[in-house]
Amino acid sequence: MYNLKGRKGQTYKEFSETEFSETVYCEKCQICFLKSCAAHGPPVFLKGNPVEKGHPNRALLSVPTGLRIDPSSILEAGLGVFNEASDLPLGLHFGPFEGKITEVEEEADSGYSWQIAKGRNSYEYVDGKDTSLTNWMRYVNCARNDEEQNLVAFQYHRQIFYHTCEVIKPGCELLIWYGDEYGQKLG
Repeated sequence: MYNLKGRKGQTYKEFSETEFSETVYCEKCQICFLKSCAAHGPPVFLKGNPVEKGHPNRALLSVPTGLRIDPSSILEAGLGVFNEASDLPLGLHFGPFEGKITEVEEEADSGYSWQIAKGRNSYEYVDGKDTSLTNWMRYVNCARNDEEQNLVAFQYHRQIFYHTCEVIKPGCELLIWYGDEYGQKLG
């Protein structure tokens, strides 16, 4: 039998569709908040190195201090992003993912793009194929399964960000799970 008396009360807040794209998820509390988590404060963002758009090596040069881009540990995945500093804490945020913005889905079918919801059934795409327009986040590879992932992607203020969903140790590759459908396409 389940006893509700010993259960700690929770306060839940409904977010409108517009508000929801402005929320951030606290991995520790497992709740969404608008500006600051009541228990853990505002989100912490690790910014990339600023490099002017149009520079041919922008994507490689924009990697933040403490991360490095090297050949991926995943066979045939090309380059990947690795932690080379101290532990990356749970809930650390990266971004935004940068690239060419388009509303034409076919133009963003490069394998380096994200869909961004603008409203109900209205989308745009950010494509990171062009290394002079994108940033280091294009090199974060898809995990081979959801257990291997250590990053989660989310939309915040109509941009794509990543955050750590576990502590990432030095030497580990940053990996994101794009979902079952994409995983099946990759085999």
